[in-house]
Amino acid sequence: MLSTFAPLVIILIAMIFMFKRVDVRLSLGLSATGLFLIAGKLPQLFVTITQQMTNEKTVVPICTAMGFAYVLRLTECDRHLTHLLLAPLRHGRWLLIPGGIIAAYIVNMAIVSQSSTAAIVGTVLLPLLLAVNITPVIAGSLLLLGSSMGGELFNPGAVEIVKLAELTGQPVAKLVAQVLPINLLASITTLIVFCILAVILSQKAVLLSPEITKVDSDVAQSGKPFHLNLIKALVPLLPLALLFIIPALVQLPKEFSNNSVSIAAAMLIAVTAAGLTTPKESGGLVAAFFEGAGFAYANIISIIIVATIFTDGIKANGLIEVLTNALANRPVAVKITSLILPFTLAGVTGSGSAPAIAVMNVLVPVATTMNLDPVKIGALAAVAAQLGRTLSPVAAVVIMSATISKQPPLNLVKCVVLPLLAGLAAVIVATLCNWV
Repeated sequence: MLSTFAPLVIILIAMIFMFKRVDVRLSLGLSATGLFLIAGKLPQLFVTITQQMTNEKTVVPICTAMGFAYVLRLTECDRHLTHLLLAPLRHGRWLLIPGGIIAAYIVNMAIVSQSSTAAIVGTVLLPLLLAVNITPVIAGSLLLLGSSMGGELFNPGAVEIVKLAELTGQPVAKLVAQVLPINLLASITTLIVFCILAVILSQKAVLLSPEITKVDSDVAQSGKPFHLNLIKALVPLLPLALLFIIPALVQLPKEFSNNSVSIAAAMLIAVTAAGLTTPKESGGLVAAFFEGAGFAYANIISIIIVATIFTDGIKANGLIEVLTNALANRPVAVKITSLILPFTLAGVTGSGSAPAIAVMNVLVPVATTMNLDPVKIGALAAVAAQLGRTLSPVAAVVIMSATISKQPPLNLVKCVVLPLLAGLAAVIVATLCNWV
């Protein structure tokens, strides 16, 4: 009993630290150290850290994906994609609220950073929304939803997809396809509920607004009209085409059966393509790529490392076996836990990655012992964490969206909480009814 009680106290302390807004990496790292000490396996802590710091299954895909995102910023391909997606919205009032969310969602598919997505899309989208008398709080809220509620889960370099591939041994293309129904159900439900609330709550919502005033944020900022380059606009989507379309048409060498190799190859080919669209920036291409890779290592890989040592510390104390026995013959409990726990932790910490990875590390192996689909359990955790992160006032994407819209973060959260809870409820119902 005592051997179980002490580790549970440490886990509880970690939860309290996170509720107190202590950095999630510090909270989990200190708790993991305590767990390994109690288990008498402290050397294993350093073994796990070393393995995760050099784990090609996570480091390579995530760092190359973020490196590509930085190259897109250097060459302004991300800006051209944003203008391409938002161009149709200038011609239809009713398109602005759902269309703005969808545009940001698609940009997040190509750029796995939510705060970067909000920064890129917001500078173009917000002036357009304000020009038709959509209130700043609604404008900022829809930017937040589109940037954060799940677009990145279509990207094979997304943290959750990469980790799920490592845990299950499945190819990333297959995983993205399996996550897709759950992700779309949550996102579409959230989108519909938000649009309804936006129209109801705003007396000057887009459906009731006067004629659209043509506004171009780039003209306002630079005094020069923006000229869309279609090739640049399509470059951000090139890795998705290389990973999902090309393999269906062409027999690739066996080396590309490795997830890490195929993702790295797709990202590097796309980096080259981006460079070719902007020859004058070619000198800074490599520096931008590795700056992005370094950012990913410092801000994303570090979370994976601490989340992994935390769950390994739990395993070292035998708590996984205790959990497995407690959940035996209770598959519904596993499914609900895989949704509620990451949603709650993400809402508290402002991080979607850490809660999703921690929960997947524990529940995905448990699922295999209960005849549950481990991929589905991982998908539920990933989607729930995305939704939870979106309603956290301390999340980077919330702060970025609030800054762009000049609104307090809590005001944006108040606007999105009901739609996000509706999205989570839809997934819970569909899961319990075995519809997804």
